[in-house]
Amino acid sequence: MCWERPKFGWVKCNVDAAIFSSQGKIGFGCVLRNSEGVFLTARCAGMAGNFGAREAEALGIREALSWIKGLQFPCVIVETDCLLAFQALVEEFSGPNGFGLIIDECRALSKSLGEVQFSFIRRSANLAVHSVARAVGSMSGPQE
Repeated sequence: MCWERPKFGWVKCNVDAAIFSSQGKIGFGCVLRNSEGVFLTARCAGMAGNFGAREAEALGIREALSWIKGLQFPCVIVETDCLLAFQALVEEFSGPNGFGLIIDECRALSKSLGEVQFSFIRRSANLAVHSVARAVGSMSGPQE
């Protein structure tokens, strides 16, 4: 399976997270491409804390949605390789735990953006953004 372009007029934001347990932080990356598959922009940032994989991925999605809101793209596909986060977003999962609260924040942000679709992609097709997320491990400071 490989990365697929979004339909005309849409942009696709691939999101991934990386955990740096020994540094006590997570990193996340976002890569935006248009309907022709052309790279538009990318972002990586870190956050201090010890999180599990699903929480880190959900935080990455939340940060991507916040970033996209600032860029004002009206039609966005947010693509993740975290099946648990994807299922929680599309199946209206809600829970009193940290993961559930992050998912609720993602849903609220997505409703404020215009048209947002969530998509699942295999990790092997999400390698570009995985590299962006991993770059945070070599950055200094609490968040960049």
